[in-house]
Amino acid sequence: MLQTKYFLKIILTALLILLPVQAWAATVNKMRYSSSPTRVRIVLDTDEKVKYKDEKQGSSIVVNIDAAVAKEMSEKVKDPIIKSVVLKKDGRKASKLVVSLNKEQQYKVFALQQPNRIVLDIYRILVTKNTVNQGKGLQYTFWQDDMEGLPIQMHILEVAPNSDYKILPFSGAIDRNGRGRLLKAVNTLGAKAAVNASYFDTSGWIIGNLKIDGEWLGMEDKARSAFVIADGKPQIMKDLAYNGSVMLPALGVKLHVKGINRERIAEDVVIYTHYFGPSTRTNSFGCEVRIKDGKVAEISKAGNLRIDKNSVIVSAHGTNAKILEQLQIGDRASVQQTLGDTVADKAEVVLGAGPMLVEDGKRNVRSVSEQIAGDIAYGRAPRTAIGVKKDGTVVILVADGRRTNSVGMTLDEVARYMIKLGAVSALNFDGGGSSEMVLNNKILNNPSDGNERAVSVGLGLFSKKN
Repeated sequence: MLQTKYFLKIILTALLILLPVQAWAATVNKMRYSSSPTRVRIVLDTDEKVKYKDEKQGSSIVVNIDAAVAKEMSEKVKDPIIKSVVLKKDGRKASKLVVSLNKEQQYKVFALQQPNRIVLDIYRILVTKNTVNQGKGLQYTFWQDDMEGLPIQMHILEVAPNSDYKILPFSGAIDRNGRGRLLKAVNTLGAKAAVNASYFDTSGWIIGNLKIDGEWLGMEDKARSAFVIADGKPQIMKDLAYNGSVMLPALGVKLHVKGINRERIAEDVVIYTHYFGPSTRTNSFGCEVRIKDGKVAEISKAGNLRIDKNSVIVSAHGTNAKILEQLQIGDRASVQQTLGDTVADKAEVVLGAGPMLVEDGKRNVRSVSEQIAGDIAYGRAPRTAIGVKKDGTVVILVADGRRTNSVGMTLDEVARYMIKLGAVSALNFDGGGSSEMVLNNKILNNPSDGNERAVSVGLGLFSKKN
């Protein structure tokens, strides 16, 4: 019995000596590649996690891998930046990936798990991130990146909490409601920088809640997100829905406000403020009332009532107009407005758009709950977005799109990049051909229309000293 055990021990020892070392070493099982508009990717599949070290040798990239390979592997990569790709043996426990290039290129090597892989990305575009300090708490960054195999170009402004700039919305038409070119508005108003902001229609009708210096310019009764500045603190707030009423105690009624500073349509009740322009531009098929100091100061059925800074105009059509016709000069009247949130109601700035992209540092694209139209919610497009970091720094991003060197972004991709930039909350603004960034009186991006699109609302950085 002892002799048998001794004999088996000798056989096992001999087998251990004779068996290839590779049986107990990590191994590379397969090599493969793929090409995309931004890169060539070479992937090595390994049977376990392995160590590696990369280096440049002239115009070649060499990756030394602590994993054996049974035989030399090569890939015929049909790409103008690649000469050859070979995985060679480097002893019994190691291998060496050698990629010869036609010219030097940027590259990155990293490991992935589940399953285990070593990945070499060789970029055909310049992946770059250049930041220029503009002074006074403002910096600008141009970021060209490989976005999972697709090229993207972004322009980013970061405004520090203690900067010398105040962040304010403004009308694209400069001194009244309407549309206008962003660059002209920036030059006229003296902004350091600006981007497009709210949604709008072709008449300049602002689609979204909008307050500037505590005064209302536009409204949206759908519960959507907004960029808010309250007591000087910037933040992204969700589920803000406008609810406004014209209180007429003399008649014992209140009228539901359906719009602010926009065209009056059938059965409407619209509030006009001095931001709209010199007059309401309405026709005679309705009734308009001027409210000043809490009382009815003027009643008109002629339309196009004059607007001033010391009063508001209530303009109605249909059955609502007939109610206004019953009022008399001196009757008490007022407008009550709320967003359903005390902070937003007291805020000096509310700039509504949507959807929210980032909440509490995590992606939360709320397209469905905010009833965002499909042409905005889905697909890649030029994008404009705003975010806020934990320390109060405001991040403004414009991504070019519909171009070979910048394909645009989905909302989910914008959210991902906002998080990369450090935003703990973020909001989508209007995009597409409207996406634009101006800095130092220069358009930085490439608007997808080929030139500037007239926009209704911009968001600008203005000197606090002015």
